[in-house]
Amino acid sequence: MSIKQDKRNAAFFSVLAIVIIAFFALLNVYGDKSVSFDLNRDGSAQIEGLSAYTPHLSLPRGKYEFQVNGNGFSVYTADGRLLGASGSAQAAEIVLDKDESDMAVCSRSESALTRVTVTTDWALSSDVFFLSLFIILILLCIAYVRFKDKDNNSVKYMIMACAVVIASYPAMSGNVLFGHDLNFHLYRIEGIKDGILSGQFPVRVHPTHNSGYGYITASVYPELFLYFPALLRLLGMSPSMAYNCFLVFVNVMTAYVMYVSAKGITKSEFAGTAASVVYTLSTWRAINLFYRAAIGEALAMVFFPLVIYGAYCLIKGDKSKWWILALACTGVFQSHIISTVFVAITLIIAVIVFRKNFTSDRRWLGFIKAGVLTILLNAWYLAAFLKYYIGLDMAIKHVQKNTEFYQNAIFPTQLFNVFNTSFGYSRLLNEGIKSEIALSLGVGITVCMAVCFAYFVFRKKQTVEHEQFHFMLFVFACALVFMATTLFPWQILQQNDIINKFCGTVRMPWRFLSLASPMFAISAAAVVTAYTQKPGTKKIIMTILCFVSAWAFVIWGAAYTNNNDSVLKKHQAVSTAYSAGYDDEYFVVGTNTNDLVPNRYQTSGGIRVTEFTKRGTSIDLSLEGASSDSSWVEVPLLYYPGYLAKNDRGERLNTYFGTNNVLRIQLTDGTTAVKLRYKGFLAFKLANLITMLTIAAWVVIAYGRKKGKTWQFLQLI
Repeated sequence: MSIKQDKRNAAFFSVLAIVIIAFFALLNVYGDKSVSFDLNRDGSAQIEGLSAYTPHLSLPRGKYEFQVNGNGFSVYTADGRLLGASGSAQAAEIVLDKDESDMAVCSRSESALTRVTVTTDWALSSDVFFLSLFIILILLCIAYVRFKDKDNNSVKYMIMACAVVIASYPAMSGNVLFGHDLNFHLYRIEGIKDGILSGQFPVRVHPTHNSGYGYITASVYPELFLYFPALLRLLGMSPSMAYNCFLVFVNVMTAYVMYVSAKGITKSEFAGTAASVVYTLSTWRAINLFYRAAIGEALAMVFFPLVIYGAYCLIKGDKSKWWILALACTGVFQSHIISTVFVAITLIIAVIVFRKNFTSDRRWLGFIKAGVLTILLNAWYLAAFLKYYIGLDMAIKHVQKNTEFYQNAIFPTQLFNVFNTSFGYSRLLNEGIKSEIALSLGVGITVCMAVCFAYFVFRKKQTVEHEQFHFMLFVFACALVFMATTLFPWQILQQNDIINKFCGTVRMPWRFLSLASPMFAISAAAVVTAYTQKPGTKKIIMTILCFVSAWAFVIWGAAYTNNNDSVLKKHQAVSTAYSAGYDDEYFVVGTNTNDLVPNRYQTSGGIRVTEFTKRGTSIDLSLEGASSDSSWVEVPLLYYPGYLAKNDRGERLNTYFGTNNVLRIQLTDGTTAVKLRYKGFLAFKLANLITMLTIAAWVVIAYGRKKGKTWQFLQLI
């Protein structure tokens, strides 16, 4: 039999295997029709006269049968809407006309409810369907590399894909494991989904937070990338599956962005692949992503390498690629505000260090253009951010001076604990390091630091191209590590009010490790590439690199998955505990969160609410007794400027802060109905338009340049 025939047979059986696997995987869709949970008294239910039970449930719209072990039950939403009930031990049929993010099984009886079973005629979620499609896609990619990629161009992508799979395996249990900030970010995803369902886009106020009273986090904590898991939720995925898919997405983006950045700086695919593997499998990055669940910081780490690449292009490389820095800064800003401060300071220092490059060949113009493009791309978000962050007297503005910043620094000992698998919290210095969260760069990045140190200290001649830039990266990364440790005199420097304010913003000095990591990875990749020219040697180094990085990650991953509880299972609702943040940072000062009772409507004397309908940030009211222009009604929404209220005559009604900072509507004489909607401001709409026009213009220019038909005046850009 010929070699060509052998390949055809192998391809045929491979495709047949994929079809069979796909068939059996998709069969699971038909088995996902029922779910059961043991019930426990909540003790924190705010629905008067009821005992609520956990876990709460999250289900897409559809028809369901609830069977509860106990005598009589009812099912309520978090904002107090009754969905269905049964007066006995019989099952109750409940029809959901929209996705419900948080449903609680409740009882008025003294006897406890013990278990709930939810059944439907179709799949409870689209989890299995999308997972099956993902498996099929992976198998097809593997088949393509095996039979179609004659030049082996896809090998590097397969190496990075393997790194992504290993880096993502803690998210493959079907549940979500414990994380420090987990509930806060999970509820942000639910807030985006419910905000879209209530008619907002982009979402400015989360409607589901705080028992349906809403929360302003959408406008003061960037969440562009959380629209991806929110979209998956809208497509029917359970909260746990959508979040785990998002974690995989972050790992994919991390691997690809680092590859593009390192390759762009070193002009080497080997360097790009090596840096990508080390960085993706960095345990410090994994701690941020999984155990700390610091999603903002983990997302910022995706774009830190691109910031370095963008700065390189404007300082040493191709200055026509100034737009890379704009994309990078946009990515960081839309991820994490504190990380944006890091990047701004880093760029200022880079300009000072390379001031001769900055002023030569009009490279300074590239920085200006990158800054302008960054502002235009983010105008849609900046408008709301500035309006609410500056205009509202939020608790985050009243944080006391950070007197514990230095107390959270890292002992030098901890930097060498590269195999540390402790899972705790950041501890103060006088408490020691026992049971503290692992605070080291991890094996791979620490090796990169050692490689850079050995080269820059002992090298006899200059071997690395643009060595000055890589040396600056290495020195700055070492400075960041130094600033994260107890060796740095923060307790003295914090006596200065400006520095203390900076420390209060950063809060934990070990956050500097996040920016140091990609700097070490890129510099080390450049050094190793300069000394590795033979293909055989590169293969050996890549093999060792992949093995060591994967081995170190699996040690940490095994400890993480075995020592931490599942806090969110399939079809369970996101817990409301700490969903507004540990310090309630984004509440208006004076808000008593314990007094936000679901569906509570309060009025001035003589007015009675006869009927109401609430959907997220939209409320329709019918009322009686409004006999003067001084009468008012308070609705179960926290007040933020941007709400529009109209009466039955189409007249606009004033809205303002009421009791406990809830939204109060000023009524007019004779008002019998009120419609309340969140509309935002004209400035928000104009900012949205600016961003859309900027993106459209950029696409047109890029397409024109690719086709060689760019108008003459655009050549100046």
